[in-house]
Amino acid sequence: MSLASPSAAAGMARPLPLQRSLRLGIGAVYGAAAVPLFFIYNILPASLRQAGQPPEAANLVFLAYLPFALRVAWAPVVARLGREQAPVFRCMVLVCLALAVAITASLAAFEPHGGTSGIIAVATLAIMAIATAAVALDGYLLAGFPREARVRSAPLQGIGFALGGLVMGAGIMLCDGAGWSGIILLLVLITAGLALPALLLPGGGTATDQGGNGPDAASGLWRFLRSVPARRRLAFSLLGHGGLGLAGGMLPVLQVDAGLSLGQIGLVAAIGANGVGVIASWATGLVLRGSEVWRVALLVSLASAFCFAGFALSGVRAEPMVAIALSLAVMALGYAFFVVFRALVLPICAGDRGTTQAAALSSIDALVATVSAIASGFVLGRGGLPLLLGLAAGFCAAGALVAWRARRRGDDLHTSSPHGARPS
Repeated sequence: MSLASPSAAAGMARPLPLQRSLRLGIGAVYGAAAVPLFFIYNILPASLRQAGQPPEAANLVFLAYLPFALRVAWAPVVARLGREQAPVFRCMVLVCLALAVAITASLAAFEPHGGTSGIIAVATLAIMAIATAAVALDGYLLAGFPREARVRSAPLQGIGFALGGLVMGAGIMLCDGAGWSGIILLLVLITAGLALPALLLPGGGTATDQGGNGPDAASGLWRFLRSVPARRRLAFSLLGHGGLGLAGGMLPVLQVDAGLSLGQIGLVAAIGANGVGVIASWATGLVLRGSEVWRVALLVSLASAFCFAGFALSGVRAEPMVAIALSLAVMALGYAFFVVFRALVLPICAGDRGTTQAAALSSIDALVATVSAIASGFVLGRGGLPLLLGLAAGFCAAGALVAWRARRRGDDLHTSSPHGARPS
């Protein structure tokens, strides 16, 4: 057995910086993914409504989001095609991004006043391509890079996603009145432009520790989801993201009730919310570099709980400044949660089912956010804003308890250690 010198060992212990090409490539994938997602959530329903479609028809467009939440259904196929090889997964990412751009361009063949079924079908296909690219990117990171690199990729994903939404929102605001064809052209150009740096993704990664170090790596998906590390992450998602979903779901209603115009709402959602998202993702990444992931998860959950409790106890009302402040706070905390959850998920997934494991955890987390956002409308209508924010604070406080217990029981993934979690 060869012995490394003390200086060499010290050098190995220090986290190595990620390649610039890798950083740009990861950010590009999520930046490009954010554009159609942001468009479908914020712009497409309004466009259909302005074209004379009834509210129930306009709201059907949210069905296009389902592939992003259900991508675990075809993740095993992506994993099988990837053959646990980073270069193969890289090619799949690039192909899916190109398909997303081409499918998005085909939206120009439809008109908002002509019906919603064709638009929804095409939008769903575009989101399927984006969701598949996200699954393939996870496979790429799992196949070619050690745990430390996967943890450090999480803030890059959050920053890329926020930047994509920021650029998309700013473009829509600058091209107001351009018409449907103009909007689709803008959408295609922005998506393609943001996706281009994905070409810089390195063909192969560094030496990986994937071979069986993750919990239940060789077991089936159900057994993996029942493992202690997976259950802790699912509990953290259910509570922490559940609370954030409750708060985020009420934002559109609060903004309208507060008297904000559509232009003001667009400014807050596109520029303000995604701007603070970039800052929150970057700041969370800095904290992750020098702290345990579960400790950062605890801090994010406590910050969310105190924020929502403070608003609830102040007797908050639907006023313009309140709506703006809550919108920015919820988005900042939401992006911080996204970064932390990704940093928790990728290190525990490994083996030939690692890609499917990561997709399963991400899909469940997306479903938690969707269901809680839908539920927020019922809570807001029956109990008012203070009750909703109080419930959100309670959920986030419970999420903080999960993070505290996980850290106390030895499931604290150190960003400085490539081997992550210790056995429980």
